[in-house]
Amino acid sequence: MRTHVHEQLPGAADNLQRLKGVGPKFATLLHSQGIFRFDQIARLTPTEVERIDAAMGAFRGRFARDRIVEQADYLARGDEDGYEQTFGKL
Repeated sequence: MRTHVHEQLPGAADNLQRLKGVGPKFATLLHSQGIFRFDQIARLTPTEVERIDAAMGAFRGRFARDRIVEQADYLARGDEDGYEQTFGKL
């Protein structure tokens, strides 16, 4: 089932690998779910996170463990200082 998360948003895709815990393979899986931008991740509801997480295969559990939504929220707002205070150097 596709939701608003999968709508193509205007603007360039973000480098999701800036998120700690997201490497090339995890980023590709996120892209396959229609996720290309930090603001998309930041807006995910808990239900959407569960659904997407279930499709992450070997990466299942990373959303919670690596606090992906919280990381994306900082970067979507352009708050790199806040990000680095919370998660360390980008």
